[in-house]
Amino acid sequence: MELEKMYIYQVWLQGSFSKAAEALFITQPALSIAIKKVEKEIGAALFNRNQRPLTLTHVGELYISHIKKELLLEQELKQQLDDLHGLQSGELVIGGTHYMNAYLLPSYITQFAETYPGVQINMKETSSDQLITLLKDNKLDFTFSCEESIIADFDSYHSFDDTILLAVPQSFYLSKRLKGEALTASEVAAGRHLDPDCEAVSFKEFPAFNFIRISSHIDLGARTEKIFDEAGVVPRSKIVVPQLVTALSLAASGVGATLTSDRLITGNENTLRFFKLRSRYTRRQYSLLLPHRSYTPSAVKAFIELIKK
Repeated sequence: MELEKMYIYQVWLQGSFSKAAEALFITQPALSIAIKKVEKEIGAALFNRNQRPLTLTHVGELYISHIKKELLLEQELKQQLDDLHGLQSGELVIGGTHYMNAYLLPSYITQFAETYPGVQINMKETSSDQLITLLKDNKLDFTFSCEESIIADFDSYHSFDDTILLAVPQSFYLSKRLKGEALTASEVAAGRHLDPDCEAVSFKEFPAFNFIRISSHIDLGARTEKIFDEAGVVPRSKIVVPQLVTALSLAASGVGATLTSDRLITGNENTLRFFKLRSRYTRRQYSLLLPHRSYTPSAVKAFIELIKK
């Protein structure tokens, strides 16, 4: 890519000339001169310089759109050249939330790394919403989602499932009936909650105890809201946390009840009782999502085959 285009792309990416200059390891005056030269050649400004962060003019939007296409073509060429070596080299860029990267993907990553040791694996970790943005911008080879409306917008492959359970500290008061329906951590780890004869209970049956909520920008946090609304319950929120693992740890310490994934339960969470909930929102089906590209690298195809097994 031409140097001036790289400069323009970085200014757009960083939202300011000073940050872009720092990222490019050049001085800000040199960067400004280079971009003004391009603007003079095309006869129009690329950036609205009186706005912070910088925004693109209409001409700037067209210019960045062209640069993105050029970057994508360069990326696809590199991937095709890497594929000529038969997965002896190359890179795989995987996007996931902390939950996905730490609890759902490790076994697949291990298998892939052992089978294709020459391929560099680069794992990106951020929120679900940001992952979709990165995928649309072709910054990822693939990511995952359990939202049907999002999955419908991409080529996808079913990957894995999980079930949302209610985790309640052993010290919290429960009725005799609820105690009878409670599952131990070892039962959850063994998959007892997946049996059709395992009784599901309604959120309405539980007393108004302190509840640990997960931020709504996390899928489980958004589903928590739906589960509450479905049951007609307004929880007494004690704490809001950004991660599933944090919520489960606090619940295990007796701070409050929380919703959690069965994939997090190892069988050693002996200070908690678990409950299968009567709700249409507790079963999540994750799919691997591919970006909109004309070429799918061999490394991605190989990972998909691992997932499908």
